[in-house]
Amino acid sequence: MGKLSKTSSQTELFTEPRYLLAEKQLASIPFWEPKKKGRKDTSNVKVVALTSMIQGEPIKLTLKVLAGGDYGFPNTTDLEFFRAFEHILTERLLQQGELKNPIGVTGREMLAAVGRAPGGTGYRELRRFFGTLHALSFEVERTQGPKHKMGRFHLFHAMFHEGEKREDGTITDMNEIEVAPWYLKSLQAGNCLVIDHAIFQRLSLSLSKLLHQFLHAQFHFHQGVATEWYTDIAKNWQMKEYSALSRIKQQLDPSHKELQRVGFLESWDYLPFKRAGKKVYQIRWQAGPQWVAAEQVQKTEYGLLMEQPSEALLFLTAKQDQAEGEQDQVNQEGTVVSILEVVGSTDRKYLPFWKQAVRDLPRSVIYKALGDIRERLIKGEKIKNKGSYLLTLMKLEAKKRDLPWALKE
Repeated sequence: MGKLSKTSSQTELFTEPRYLLAEKQLASIPFWEPKKKGRKDTSNVKVVALTSMIQGEPIKLTLKVLAGGDYGFPNTTDLEFFRAFEHILTERLLQQGELKNPIGVTGREMLAAVGRAPGGTGYRELRRFFGTLHALSFEVERTQGPKHKMGRFHLFHAMFHEGEKREDGTITDMNEIEVAPWYLKSLQAGNCLVIDHAIFQRLSLSLSKLLHQFLHAQFHFHQGVATEWYTDIAKNWQMKEYSALSRIKQQLDPSHKELQRVGFLESWDYLPFKRAGKKVYQIRWQAGPQWVAAEQVQKTEYGLLMEQPSEALLFLTAKQDQAEGEQDQVNQEGTVVSILEVVGSTDRKYLPFWKQAVRDLPRSVIYKALGDIRERLIKGEKIKNKGSYLLTLMKLEAKKRDLPWALKE
């Protein structure tokens, strides 16, 4: 945990910074996870703890992160794409002065911002990123002081992939994302952090990227110092939790050292405490010169807000998003009813699948498939099992979008 040497990050310190704006409320939520080989977790819900400032006092909040379908939680590859998305939004905001829905961006533009050459793997990962963020939602509850639910909110409300048919029958020439209004309003109001995208892109380890994301907000809120219980880090990132300090260091220190080499982290330490007769550890981090440089840019060049996100904004927008989410639920239920009208109201064998399909596929795709079945029946063609036939059509559409449930045998 020594000080940053003059030579250890000399190359990194002289690289050209590329700054992006990250919305503060979202940046303070540790919902990203390390990239895993296969998906071993079975739960689509995880609970994370965070602290917000309300009337100048730190208040603990409990936040449920809800993954959609088989996508799982966003991982560090998704975080790379999200940073690229933020970079594109930053450039447009600075050039145009405002951001309007839907946000249009090509796959080639996104891959360039991530720093990857166009190719099959990159486009598949990009499609998964859009699907994962579209399916993701959050529920917030205040757990200190007067306890009450603050509602549910989303980030991506709706989207069409590049080359996909819209509900009016036209074809998109780029990815079109309906970003949550609360996010755009907050970003345009200057409720942002300034992040050096170039530093983030130099990181090679998954935990380095997660620590960079988590510590950036914590350093900002606490003047360059951050502390967190190791057990909460392990829980939030759903990684194996160790009790022995040597194993904890083995798990985290390679990433600490990488962050130190690029100048983001100055030092860190593990502070022992006793809880219920057991030794536990709190980690304390000190920001490095590269974070200090980005923070100075935030103050002098962007003139952004320096305080914590306010409860009022999160509370209000969560309620607004909850109302929109309830309307989405009504629309989904109506689409399921339309499916049962075609395949037969008594054919409920595939009902769980229909519910999955209406969550993950555009309604235009589903109604087109239903229309095709109706047209065949009008022509007098026989379809032995309408449910099975529609299932095949839906899986074909889902495979085009690389939806995980469509790839299962």
